Parts: sequence; structure tokens; C-alpha cells
Amino acid sequence: MLKQMIEFLINCWPSLILTALAAYLLGSLNSAIIVTKLFSHSDIRDSGSGNAGATNVLRSQGKLPALFTTVGDLGKSMAAVFIGGLLVSGLNSSYTGGSMKFVLVGKFLAGLFCIIGHLYPLYFGFRGGKGVLTTLGMMLILDWRVALICLAVFTAMVLIFKMVSLGSICAGITLPILTGIFGRLVDGNSAATVLFCIAMTTAIALILIFKHIPNIKRIIKGTESKIGSKK
Repeated sequence: MLKQMIEFLINCWPSLILTALAAYLLGSLNSAIIVTKLFSHSDIRDSGSGNAGATNVLRSQGKLPALFTTVGDLGKSMAAVFIGGLLVSGLNSSYTGGSMKFVLVGKFLAGLFCIIGHLYPLYFGFRGGKGVLTTLGMMLILDWRVALICLAVFTAMVLIFKMVSLGSICAGITLPILTGIFGRLVDGNSAATVLFCIAMTTAIALILIFKHIPNIKRIIKGTESKIGSKK
């Protein structure tokens, strides 16, 4: 399996690099920053929690800007996934070695780098959001079953504990586990493909947790903001 993955990477690396670059540049179009500048001519990173994401836009700017931000974050990751699949599968159509699914590899790689672009946007000084909605958009295209279960985990945690951050963390932890279960046990993908997909989603989960470290510290201290609470 390892030999197969190495062979795949050796033969297909140009398309993988192109996919990662295109997805990163697309992800760098941070919707929260763009929408806030259009609506209020301000920088969302100077308001509220300072995070360039839909939750902070909702709290600082209102429902309509938050709606546009949500659509933008979901849309760019969906577009990146489609582009990634086309690039990797199309540019490697002549390569037949191994059983790696080119489309899945391209899509997961694009999703990961779109999230990285969202977190560290090239166009906005490498200060972006936390990537939760971008991850959801990616998974809605890659595996709607995993996306909906993660969304259910997020919703349940928010309803119970009233903390968006806790819901995001728990959903992120669930992501690679469900990816492996559905990819291998339900869909029957090759071990190499499933391992690659688990690696990608594990990296995303670790990134989400890393970006929420300040929230985790506040949760432990009991000072994390809750929905409906006054600051």
C-alpha cells in the first residue's frame, strides 16, 4: 500500500501541486473580510472576537452580512473541490498504476488547501478565519453523509452547551473517523485511497483544533462566550 501511494505521488506530483496552489488561492478569498468591507467599509478582524468568520460577522455586522459570508465560505470550498477533482483526474488520465481514486485524491487535497487559504489568506496578510464553514462546504461535496453527521454533532453540542467553538471542535474530531468508516466499510474504496483521505481529514481536524486553542482554554476556565449570554 505504501509503495502504491509513493508511486502515485511520483507520477502525479505536478497535478497535485497545481491543485494545491489553485485551491489555496481560491481559499484566500476570505468572505468575512470582503463582505464586511463592502457593507461597513471596516475590517471584521478589528471587531468582536477578531475572527474573520461568519459567527463574528453575525455578532458584529448582522444577519445579512453573515448570510453572504456563509454562502461565500461554503461556495469557495465547493468550487475548490470540483476543480481539484478535475485537475488531478484529468491531468493523470494516462496513468493507470495502482488503485488510487484520482478524483477523490484531488478533491480532498483541494479541500485541505482551500481551508489553509481561508485560515491564512494571501490577499489579507495571512490573517483569516477558523475554517469551519469551509470544511463543511468541502465535505458536502465529498461525502454528504459525513458532512450531515458532523453537522448534527455540531448542532447537538451547541444546543446542549451553547458554545459554537465546542461544537466546531467536536465536529472536527468526528470528521476523520467518519471518513474512514464510510470510505472503507461502506464504499469499499482501496486501502491506499482511504488512508490518504483519512490523512487529509486528520490534518483538517488538527488545524481546526489548533485554531480553537484560545477557545479551549476559555472552555476549561469556564469563561467561553455562550449563545445568548451578555458580554
